[in-house]
Order: sequence, then C-alpha cells, then structure tokens
Amino acid sequence: MNAKSFLLLALFAVAARTTTHAQVAIKAGINYASISESATEESYSDIQRKSVVGAQFGLAFDLGLSENFTIQPEILFIQKGGKATYKLDENNKIEDRIYYNYVEVPILAKVKFFSEGSGFYFLAGPFAGLATGGKQKTTTTLLGVASTSERTFKFDNNDPAERERRLDWGLSFGGGVKFGSIILDLRYNLGINNLLDNDASNNNDNKPYRRTRGIGLTLGYEF
Repeated sequence: MNAKSFLLLALFAVAARTTTHAQVAIKAGINYASISESATEESYSDIQRKSVVGAQFGLAFDLGLSENFTIQPEILFIQKGGKATYKLDENNKIEDRIYYNYVEVPILAKVKFFSEGSGFYFLAGPFAGLATGGKQKTTTTLLGVASTSERTFKFDNNDPAERERRLDWGLSFGGGVKFGSIILDLRYNLGINNLLDNDASNNNDNKPYRRTRGIGLTLGYEF
C-alpha cells in the first residue's frame, strides 16, 4: 500500500466512525518541532540541533463511547521540521532549516475525568501523515561570507540520494483540560518512520535517518 492509499484509508476510517453522537471541536495552535537525524557532516566538530515553531489546526471528533473513555480521531494540518548547525567557528558553518507541511490523522484513545462537562483527560495513539510539500534551506558561511540556497524535496522518486518519504507515522500522547466548550491540549508527537528510507521495514542498520519530533499546544472549541 502506498502513502496516498494509506492516508485515504485512514481518512475513510475517521469518516466512518464519526457518527451523529460525536462531539466536534475545531482547534488551532503551534507545533514546537524538531528533527532527530544522523549527522551528515561528520567533519564538523560542533553539531547543534534546535527546534522551530510551526502552525497546526484542524478538527477533532470525540466519539462519546462512554462517560470516561472514548476514541478521538482528528484531521489536522501540521508543520514540522527543525534546524541544525554544523559549525567549525562563527565564520565557518552550515545552517540547515528543514520544512514539512503535513495532512495528518491521529487516532487517539482518550481517558476523561470530567464533572459537568469540565475536567482533564489523557490520550495516546498512532498517527499517520502525508506530506503536501517540503524544502530545505541552507545557509553556508565561509570565512565570514554567507550564501543561501534552497531545494524542494522530491517525494517517492527513483533517486535514493534525493528521495524523501512522503508518509510519516508514529505515536502521539499527552493530555489536556476542558472548561465547558474550551479545550487546551498539550501532546508530544514521536515520529517513527525514517523519512530518508526507501524500504517499508525500517531495518536501517547504519543508513542515514531523519525522524520528526514535536510538542503541540492547541486551543479548541467544542460544538
């Protein structure tokens, strides 16, 4: 099954489970994103990795299975990425900024501790995301002179050196609080799929790898 088919199946599952009893919430916020990646410039002595802030927004569906437990599928647009600096010194360094835009579908188990519609909850479950675009911006400083270049990622093409995996999948877990119709949600997204890998088994051995990470904070309103 290719990446597009996988995500379409997940979207169909969300639609199929969203009944008239579901509570729908609209949500928006930030994703404090980072990349877990093997070093690509081993000759550089100081490698620094930093997080970047991206946007996320979408819909969440509480299926209302019981008073204390439910399944919550979501449909989100989420920005992921990270920044890495390979540095000899301030006048000789390479700064890489990676951007990804995803349509993502988490399917989360949710345990609720509510009283009269308000309270707190915990949730966890898998997610699958399909990249709609991505690029890498590189700033090279040599002897104090900086130059910048950009390249757009090529997803699922035939060149292993250039290939980026369009499908991202992993685990989300966290919790939040609900005050009436207002929901504040905090979660950690752990990407498992190697975005540089061209095999489905993830038996990477010593191959280069790139995986997404993110701390998401959203504010929602439930209808």
